[in-house]
Amino acid sequence: MSTRAWLILLAVGLFAIGTDGYVIAGLLPEMGRDLGVSDSDTGHLVSAFALAYALGAPLLAVALGNLPRRPVLISSLTVFAAANVAAALVDSYETMIVIRVLSGLAAAVFSPGAVAVVPSLVPAEQRGRALSTVSAGIAVSTAVGVPLGTLIGNAFGWRTTFLVVAALGALACLGLVLLLPPLPPNPPADLRTRVAASRTAGVPSALCVTVLWIAGAFTLLTYLSPVLDEVGNVHGTMLSIWLAIYGLAAVTGNHLGGRGADRFPAQRLTVVTTTGLLVALASFGLLGSLGVGGATGAGWAIVGLVTWGIFGWAFAPIQSHRLVQLAPESASVVLSLNSSAIYIGISAGGFLGSAALAEGGAAAVGWTAAAVELLAVLASLALLRRSARQVERIMPTEPKSSRDSSASLNP
Repeated sequence: MSTRAWLILLAVGLFAIGTDGYVIAGLLPEMGRDLGVSDSDTGHLVSAFALAYALGAPLLAVALGNLPRRPVLISSLTVFAAANVAAALVDSYETMIVIRVLSGLAAAVFSPGAVAVVPSLVPAEQRGRALSTVSAGIAVSTAVGVPLGTLIGNAFGWRTTFLVVAALGALACLGLVLLLPPLPPNPPADLRTRVAASRTAGVPSALCVTVLWIAGAFTLLTYLSPVLDEVGNVHGTMLSIWLAIYGLAAVTGNHLGGRGADRFPAQRLTVVTTTGLLVALASFGLLGSLGVGGATGAGWAIVGLVTWGIFGWAFAPIQSHRLVQLAPESASVVLSLNSSAIYIGISAGGFLGSAALAEGGAAAVGWTAAAVELLAVLASLALLRRSARQVERIMPTEPKSSRDSSASLNP
């Protein structure tokens, strides 16, 4: 099997998980009414998935680290598919929380494992593009899975959407069973190894940027359905179309980020991408504050979504590339830590968005998201400046004798 086929196979699994992780954003009002809770409480289902992922990823990586990777990947997708079938059958909000935790734990095993395979499959000069191919599974799930899941939910009920997600997971699982050969064993990754990798110079600060980047995005993305309804009367079939536009921009951004990571310094690109995302998120706060609605609000929302998709999703492969550069000998470990950081940020964003929506509607959600993203921009700038100072310190200086000779020639 060619390298590209391996990458596409891993991307299919991530597509199923990405659809599950994000599709609730388009189903929020319907799920809330059916489960008897508010939109802000329904958003906690996203946070439950994300928090389970964030906490489970490092612990499960240690617990399962000595097992062969192939059966671990297949088993995790099996549990994931079963959890989504269960989600389609329950009527209790509390039970749904438990199921979302189980689904998040299954994702916590598969997602970092799929990404960690990449560095061992491709040469270093192609790593950025390869990572973008795998992470495209998540980006494409935003472009296709989320709007399609929203459309299915509006037509046949949100429970059908979860059944479709379960079928996607099962198909990906079957593909792995039939096509995935034995994988090389994981490098030793006990708790001590993971702690050591997390302390590698530059890694902790980079992970902080990851948390802030995704927290800003998910403060708004988790509650995008009610926000779009308020600023542009976008709901139902229109919501699916708007989500599809955002998703296509996300796929474009993911591709551009992967290409850019192979050509330009990653730290500069993180400043550019987080700044672009900040502008996009702030635009929704502005639309809410100005009370823009109707066709005008819907049109400007598209501009914001396209900007968001391109800049926001370009960050992901760039950051993965950067972390591998920082710790090439511990690539699988730092990438799994980055996955945990992403889901910590998703969980935090869900809680922040819930509070903002309850207090001030679309405007509060947009401005809160922008405030968090501003922290990501400032952190990225600080890291870029620190890196520049480090380069200046290690650059060879002019020999003292040459400086003295030059000085003697001056009056």
